[in-house]
Amino acid sequence: MIRHSLSGVSFLALAASLSPYSAVAQDAAAASTLEPIIITATKRSEDYFLLPSTADIADTDVLLSRDIDTVADLDRIFPDVNIRSRSSRAYANFTIRGQASLDFYNPSTQVYVDGLPQDSFNLTRALPGGLESVELLYGPQGSLYGRGAIGGVINIVTRKPDNEARFGFDANLTNEGGGGTFHASTPLIEDVLYGDASLSLLDTKDMYTTTTGADVGGTRDVNGQVRLRYAPTDSPWDVTVSAGRGHVSSTEEYFVLESMLNDRIAFDAPSEYDLDTWNLGINAAYDLGFATITALTGYQKSDLDRTVFGTYTPEKQWTLSQELRIASNPDQGSPVDYVAGLYYQHLDFTRTVPIANQTSRQKIDSYALFGDVTWHATDRLDISPGLRLDYERATAEAVGGVNFNGDNAFTALSPKLGASYGLTDEWRVYGLLSTGFKAGGFTRNVTSANNAFTYDPQHTYNGEVGLKYRDEAGLLEVQLSAYYNVTKDYQMFVDVQPWQYLQNVGEVTAKGIDLKVRAKPTEEFGITAGLAYNHTRFTDYDNPVTPGTDFTGNTVPYAPEFTANLLLDYRFELESGRGALVPYAGLTYVSEHYFDETNTIGQKGYALVDLGVKWELDDKVTAEAFVTNVFDKTYTTYGFQYPGLGNLYQLGQGRTIGGRINMTF
Repeated sequence: MIRHSLSGVSFLALAASLSPYSAVAQDAAAASTLEPIIITATKRSEDYFLLPSTADIADTDVLLSRDIDTVADLDRIFPDVNIRSRSSRAYANFTIRGQASLDFYNPSTQVYVDGLPQDSFNLTRALPGGLESVELLYGPQGSLYGRGAIGGVINIVTRKPDNEARFGFDANLTNEGGGGTFHASTPLIEDVLYGDASLSLLDTKDMYTTTTGADVGGTRDVNGQVRLRYAPTDSPWDVTVSAGRGHVSSTEEYFVLESMLNDRIAFDAPSEYDLDTWNLGINAAYDLGFATITALTGYQKSDLDRTVFGTYTPEKQWTLSQELRIASNPDQGSPVDYVAGLYYQHLDFTRTVPIANQTSRQKIDSYALFGDVTWHATDRLDISPGLRLDYERATAEAVGGVNFNGDNAFTALSPKLGASYGLTDEWRVYGLLSTGFKAGGFTRNVTSANNAFTYDPQHTYNGEVGLKYRDEAGLLEVQLSAYYNVTKDYQMFVDVQPWQYLQNVGEVTAKGIDLKVRAKPTEEFGITAGLAYNHTRFTDYDNPVTPGTDFTGNTVPYAPEFTANLLLDYRFELESGRGALVPYAGLTYVSEHYFDETNTIGQKGYALVDLGVKWELDDKVTAEAFVTNVFDKTYTTYGFQYPGLGNLYQLGQGRTIGGRINMTF
């Protein structure tokens, strides 16, 4: 089921951070321990416990059982994460550790699928079939990923097709809609060539009634993908070619007047869109023995046919990316592990506003050289420097009511230095200095009301310390971290709708503490808890276009001070081969946060409770019944002020009752 309740209508989701041990029909010994977490988002396989940074992971079993269907649902799993669709899912706002995506077109968090970057219109995409895990690297991640990774990186990993023939599906049905995913994989030439295919459907019912009585607010999301993998046994080659197609049809961009929130009555202004996406990818790897060379090529095209508040504003974008890198193989036992590479991306964007006879177009070319090293100085001490050099050139033109041509170039150097030290086999401390940036450029929504069309690069400087604990018995894991970062020339959309424009607004400072605990006190009882405090403020608000405006001291939009998640589950083994029952209960809390820089439009703190029970017949068949947002809490996920109408909002999902079945063969 798709649910936009984001912050966590499913405490279950919290369990996703419990992964990567399979929740399906484990034997008693395995069920009583937590398996080590291996992260690949660092572009090489590493034990997260040894990293000089904070990382988290969720595997497919937990994601499915927690009804996590899209990237937008992942904030129900990871601490200090808040994901909102700003107006529509095409404009995703990711806030990680206070780093909000206040630029509609360039979120502060990057999303990757099998090593390929996702187009900005596709960041809250449905999770693919054949899913293996979802990894999160907390940012900034500038040295490895460059611009747009200030908040962090979400890395989605799918299982590669191989010699094992398998197919499966999961399907769910609730009072708010339904959905499901089918995937199949088979060898085409044994030990040489393999293929797989997946198809997913997510369908949510209309969640609003307009002032004229029409039902609106529903979404249908259909995605399909096919892959071919060439990986002969005992050959150093491993090449996967993929092709995918997606279509979203939605009326989610209706907005509710403040006086009508509890009744979910939306203002009747035509708002609908169709988003079509196409993607092609090639992931080619060659194993040298001591290292692996990888070439990744990606092409994505997005076509957004959009009408919002009665105005037709279609947008088109295509991107081509290429990365070539070499990474040491971790099983070589070398005193130095490394990854180094080259990156290139071309982006072409067009936006049209026919009613204003206005067209704007941008072309952006990005180049980068990067490297990251881990020196195992002693058995207990790892030192990890990293460096990335980025160069970006942007050209822009506007034709119509506003006419201009411009081009600009930007260069950024993003260093990183981390150190991790094992106090004992169970306790580890780390420290990290890291940087990130977002390139400058030209605002994409050109209107005659804009005061400026260009903006400067944004740079973030981050310091972090942490403590990790993992007991030898595999019963308890703890991550505790504290961070402090400063962002110069912060980029955000300012002014009121529909005349907002992108501009630098001065300095933002974020500081906070994250705590994550995973525990298995007994082989039946599981606990996952996350608690985060974040304090993100404008510390020197300076918008040169409106010099009389000063919001210094205000909270940055979409950055709640407190977030908390708790999941409790208990496993009852049934007799006579009837499997096991796993009831669970969870709580998610999000404190007060704002939707604008004036701190006048926002959402008060709220808590969501979820309950459910899963029946695991065996490792191939599971069924689940659940209730999310048990107390039917009404809360808002996005809001803005519109002249003449006042404050308008979008709402999170209300109480949802449903079930799911998952079968694999």
